[in-house]
Amino acid sequence: MCNRSELLLGLLRLTIVTATLVRMPPLLAAPAFNVEAICRTAIASIMGRDPKMMQITLATGDVLILTYTRPIDNFVWTYRCRLEGNHVLWAIEPGRWRDNPRDDKISFEVIDGGKQLLIIEVHSDGSTTKQLFDRDAIL
Repeated sequence: MCNRSELLLGLLRLTIVTATLVRMPPLLAAPAFNVEAICRTAIASIMGRDPKMMQITLATGDVLILTYTRPIDNFVWTYRCRLEGNHVLWAIEPGRWRDNPRDDKISFEVIDGGKQLLIIEVHSDGSTTKQLFDRDAIL
């Protein structure tokens, strides 16, 4: 039979274990988005397109080459993309990288344990555009 102090110590241990488990991410949570998914989604957001229509055609080092075929005339648009931390740097191919201080700043955040991806555009005029994408709309 347990005495009162053993019972209280057992309850304290159970409380600590429960509190620890509540703070841990679920083991079955979706993994973070990969670079390809982030670049496809960021370029799609900037261009007002569906991320699933952006295709990765080549990767050289940390730079991805993406293409988008416009359905109305089958014109193929080509973009370059790379990540620096949570910032997305991009360029139309051929063209310059959008890394000038006067260019829009593009960043991303993984939301809700990997269920959503938020693309944030801070425009040169100081305004901000945010677009939230569900995992299913990207992958």
